[in-house]
Amino acid sequence: MMRFLPQTNRLLLPSTSSTACGVNQLRMTSGNAVTSVSRYEEAVRLLNSLQSNAATIKKLRGQRENLQAMNLPQCRKYLESLKIFDNDLNALNIIHVSGTKGKGSTCAYAEAILRHQGLKTGLYTSPHLVHVRERIRIDGDPVDEKTFAEEFFHVYDIIKKEHSENMPAYFKFLTLLAFRIFIKMNVQVVILEVGIGGEYDCTNVIEQPKVCGVTTLDYDHISILGSKLSEIAWHKAGIFKKGVPAIYSPTTPEAEEVLLSRAADKSTSIYEAPPVSAYHFARQISPGISGVHQFSNISLALQLVRVWSQKCEFVLPGIENGQAGKGFDVPLWMCDAIESCRWPGRSQVVTTERNITYLLDGAHTPKSMEACSEWAAEEIAHLKKEKVKKILLFQCTADRCPSTLIQYLKPLGISQIVSCPTQLYSSIDKSADSTNLNASRDEQMDKAQQCVTSWKESMDHKVSEDQMKVFDCISTAFEFIEEQASSQEILVIVTGSLHLVGGVLNLISNKTHKKLV
Repeated sequence: MMRFLPQTNRLLLPSTSSTACGVNQLRMTSGNAVTSVSRYEEAVRLLNSLQSNAATIKKLRGQRENLQAMNLPQCRKYLESLKIFDNDLNALNIIHVSGTKGKGSTCAYAEAILRHQGLKTGLYTSPHLVHVRERIRIDGDPVDEKTFAEEFFHVYDIIKKEHSENMPAYFKFLTLLAFRIFIKMNVQVVILEVGIGGEYDCTNVIEQPKVCGVTTLDYDHISILGSKLSEIAWHKAGIFKKGVPAIYSPTTPEAEEVLLSRAADKSTSIYEAPPVSAYHFARQISPGISGVHQFSNISLALQLVRVWSQKCEFVLPGIENGQAGKGFDVPLWMCDAIESCRWPGRSQVVTTERNITYLLDGAHTPKSMEACSEWAAEEIAHLKKEKVKKILLFQCTADRCPSTLIQYLKPLGISQIVSCPTQLYSSIDKSADSTNLNASRDEQMDKAQQCVTSWKESMDHKVSEDQMKVFDCISTAFEFIEEQASSQEILVIVTGSLHLVGGVLNLISNKTHKKLV
């Protein structure tokens, strides 16, 4: 049986002193004292400076293939500068997850199960909802501001010194930072979510994960991954490694053929995750993330943790034996872990004191939007809100088409649509976690207008101008919705973008002083 080494025997990277970031990178308070919060804000400002603006992204799309091919070699050079090597990454006992729909939820379930058995876990996901620290979690909690800032400046200063003319982009930098933190914190397992695709994603720099997973495939990022599921599947299967088992959620025949072919090319044993009916649960469960569609993610997570435990020779009580791709008896402790899992912004219900119920879900692909609509209909019935005024707060981003998504929401009885850019406030604060420079204000306003127009065109009845509202940022849209609650009860469905959902959760938290993320 594998016994994890005592934490003191794991690789310890040099710690960063409180002066490592330099005076010019600190913000002084009115009393001339330097605080960890000020260092964190400065870290976020510098991190945001690594975002590509909309004009740059548009220019680089024409060079996509060359840039993708350069991504992993560049990432390896950065890791070498940080003195992080393959054996350090392999020692993290990584579960690597790609896919389109349900990546974050699958990773969250896997993390919750392994943490329930006392393992020190690391979880890397994207995007964040409110704070960028959410992307890097230790034992289920976002890394604290002090640790984030200290490790940020350690990584930033080294890379700035050695690669000043070729700094890594935002997501790549966060991936490097995550590896640094996970190694330093001596985690025993890392659940690593792919950013976009898989083949060329910077998380794919790892050489020997313990097991790979591919969640439900759908149409997303088509300008990068292709417009066919077979093309998308090719990218997602890029994380497969020789001798590393892979599990995938059920998909279409054309996509499955590609997954199996790529697995064969890489000498990867591959299995399909069974339906949830193939398992026998010790008791009836109510998963911590709502929605029937979550059972597919739960099945994949169960398969991943069992294969992981077998590869690591780490005993998970009650599931010591069994074959990959087959159902099994799910013990009581695992049922508890599944129920304890929380993943904000996905099938989340928030009721405020102002007579407003928010249904929030970050769905942004056709399949996930269909699942979101089904979940919202169930919640509306459960909450007995059928006769309440329903407002849709909706925005989609990047190359996603509003008309292909919004049609799924028709059965919900929505009487008004509100859309806006995913920017929290009208002015940009480059030290704010929510800052997103990837799309220009004009582009986002155009997309917001497309959203309300698509909703109008999808309706079977005449829609008045008063039923369609476009605002310049999330906060003004939020205020408009809140004002309506003074005279009537309202139910708000927030979907189309995780950035939008995160912004709304941020504003609700500020008003209610409750931690929602």
